[in-house]
Amino acid sequence: MYIIVIGGGNVGYGLALELQRLPDYEVTIVELSGSRASALRQELGEMVVHGDGSEIAFLEGVGARRADLLIAVTADDGANLVSAQVAKHWFKIPRTITRVNDPRNEPLFRRLGIDAIVSASGAVMAQIEATMPEHTLVPLMALESAGLRVVSMRVQSGSAAEGKALRDLTLPAGVLITIVISADGAKAPDGSTVLRQGDEIIAVIPREADEQLRAMVTGSHPGGGRP
Repeated sequence: MYIIVIGGGNVGYGLALELQRLPDYEVTIVELSGSRASALRQELGEMVVHGDGSEIAFLEGVGARRADLLIAVTADDGANLVSAQVAKHWFKIPRTITRVNDPRNEPLFRRLGIDAIVSASGAVMAQIEATMPEHTLVPLMALESAGLRVVSMRVQSGSAAEGKALRDLTLPAGVLITIVISADGAKAPDGSTVLRQGDEIIAVIPREADEQLRAMVTGSHPGGGRP
């Protein structure tokens, strides 16, 4: 597999080191800064090239037409987006992954068809929410091409879901509850499965269902507050 990594900062550098250890993986790091590229090249050799990863002619020169994956992880959201768009629409690279530094840009990246989006702030928030019981909907994985997410939810006391069988809950369209983890262990639920306080639910959901599900398991109104 041939992978092009746009951005030789700490993220791109660490990612490329991990990828090149895998068997049958070929990695090229593209770095815009001449001094940074020179420093990386002294350590990593010819896998590092100096240039603009958003330019068609340059990407042609580093073999974008045979690439299987392009990962854009610079500190510039605009550069990441352009690199991914050129990769998908000009070179027909099958898969693109981009870093988003400003979470306000995520909707634009999704609308423009980026296959996978990595948000540093989103990852930190997921870890915070996982340790704070009042935040009960934690994103585990994004399935961007399908507009879905895999999330973890914890049922709280007094919520609409507590004490209810799944068949009696009006779930948002497109929601699929795959696992319920209770004091008795994990199981694949059916309509008769009753949710109890503290149960953890793993579900596949459309992104727009976040607020409604959060309200259902916490008892809070969509957008915050209590009923």
